[in-house]
Amino acid sequence: MDTIKRVQDLMQARDMNLCVLAKKCGISYSTIQTTARWGGQLSVETIERICLAILFVILGIGINL
Repeated sequence: MDTIKRVQDLMQARDMNLCVLAKKCGISYSTIQTTARWGGQLSVETIERICLAILFVILGIGINL
């Protein structure tokens, strides 16, 4: 599965941009952007942080990791 594509789909469904996601999950904007641009894959730890950040958005919890 293309994790970057899935993250982009989830962001779009929640009207989030990459900058907001990066702030919410505590991962640098450039890490996510560079991975997406060059077709790389995210580490498991990074994917977990992104999932938690998106879950917090879904639940309406205003916590940044």
